[in-house]
Amino acid sequence: MILNPPGLTPGAAQRLPHWPYVQAVDEALAERGVPPGTVRADRTYQPGGNTMYIVLVWDTSRTAGVGGMRFNWKEETGWAYALLGVSPSIATPARPLTALHRVFAAPDDVAEVADHLVRNWRTPNSEYGAEWGQAAQVRATIEKFRATVKEPGGLRTGAW
Repeated sequence: MILNPPGLTPGAAQRLPHWPYVQAVDEALAERGVPPGTVRADRTYQPGGNTMYIVLVWDTSRTAGVGGMRFNWKEETGWAYALLGVSPSIATPARPLTALHRVFAAPDDVAEVADHLVRNWRTPNSEYGAEWGQAAQVRATIEKFRATVKEPGGLRTGAW
């Protein structure tokens, strides 16, 4: 995992409210033997609030396909994936990972789906409906974060 993603000050990613989920997913992927080459966790700045997101990328050297793969997670929509060409800038449109029925899908389920896609380039036939046990706590932390974070150009200064 990249502990200090590009563009963030050192340690900033660890202060994101969804960081515990990032860690849990990354650990499940590593335990399964399919760690991504890049892990990015951050938030978008949008009018009316921030959206937390995660991006996991497996380059060509980490997949059994003819290119790489990218998993995207957004707190509003859950998991999606895109197949990457030889160059990461060439990608199929992101498709929802419909096998993962929860926004905060259980990390072991995310790892199993990733394992299947990375090794076979096909989505699994199984369905995964389990929610991560700490989802409610992280949702509450995200709401607290939104209530206290400073928006770009804004005057709000919370103690986060």
